[in-house]
Amino acid sequence: MIGIRTIVCGLAVSVLGVPAYAQTTTAPSATAAASQDSDARLLGGVAAIVNDQVISISDVAQRARLLLITLGVQPSQENMQQILPRALEELIDERLQLQKAAEYEVVISEEEIDASVADMARQNQASMQELYSTLVQNGINPQTLRDQMRAEIAWRRIMSGLYSSRIRISQLQIDSTLDRMRADATEERYQLSEIFLYAPTETDRAQVMQGANVILQQIRQGARFERAAQQYSNSPTSAVGGDLGWVAPAELEPEVREALESIEPPALTNPIVAEDGIYIYAVRARQDGGSGRMEIDLRQVLSQDNDTAALEAFAAAGHSCDGLEAAANEAEGLTYAALGNIGEDALTDQVALAIRGVEPGTASEILETPVGPTMLYVCDRISADIQLPTRAQIEDRLFSQQLSLLAQRELRDLKRDATIIRR
Repeated sequence: MIGIRTIVCGLAVSVLGVPAYAQTTTAPSATAAASQDSDARLLGGVAAIVNDQVISISDVAQRARLLLITLGVQPSQENMQQILPRALEELIDERLQLQKAAEYEVVISEEEIDASVADMARQNQASMQELYSTLVQNGINPQTLRDQMRAEIAWRRIMSGLYSSRIRISQLQIDSTLDRMRADATEERYQLSEIFLYAPTETDRAQVMQGANVILQQIRQGARFERAAQQYSNSPTSAVGGDLGWVAPAELEPEVREALESIEPPALTNPIVAEDGIYIYAVRARQDGGSGRMEIDLRQVLSQDNDTAALEAFAAAGHSCDGLEAAANEAEGLTYAALGNIGEDALTDQVALAIRGVEPGTASEILETPVGPTMLYVCDRISADIQLPTRAQIEDRLFSQQLSLLAQRELRDLKRDATIIRR
């Protein structure tokens, strides 16, 4: 049986988004990848110097490939050119973070990096060897991923050590957040995720707009919004994949409110220029005052043999939800799974778009997923009460937001004081 994780959560959780995991179990040829990377370094030249530490053009190219793969986009000449500037800036940030770690004598062991890589592999339902194989198949030296992990772990440890004891979330803050959430439950609201690109001046906004359009294009080509927010967003919400939760229009900038008025969720906004920068929003759901959120009773029929024709024939037969399981079990090569009642706010963008407008008792168009072509049957749409987070969850989120703001400020100060030469 294919469970809910496969089609609903799996589509959202998959970090690399490359179905080759299921096709390879051999360990990667790290020696060959390292040799290719070494040759490229000799020919590539210098991309930047950060406090006397060199970042090679080969380093930037490798990171650009890794960024695209982690976003779920297959590298091409066009999108490589688009993402190279971002890859360089990320490497500059990491050099500064590791230099700061060296000041505090923070050492990240290979075992710690192994654990982080293994955790990423588990999220993709693969082993470390399979993950490394996928990287090599896409022209990426696995050391590129390990270097990124090392910087992330070191920076997180430093920021936690410097600031965790200084952050205090009061009961009043938690009460205020809960009161606002309860009040919002009776008003018109949007469920939003955001990517914010800081651009305080007109010159900055002109440059950043180009990057915003590249990010938007990558998401529309299949990149995960959550991962893009983690990679690019300058907002504290980047720590939680850009998730803003349910937001009342009054809490939004006027430019944002105007852009959202004409949008039918689920949808992505175009880049929105505001006073402090540029925003991109994923509008996941919209709720009128007092209407409550909706849950959808979803059933899945999947062909693991990639037999689209069999699914089309099954759909044409007009099976009802009551007889769906029996009919799917009788059909050769098809697999049935009851996904249960799923909140609209828990659906991935792909699933939400596929079932939008689908009447109860009927099926969506065929979706292409990593596990095979799939149809989703909408068997019911059910009104459900808004579930407020616990006080502990609110405290954790407020803490993470404050720590993220402090970490961003620390990194900006490091960049301001550093000697950075871009070639």
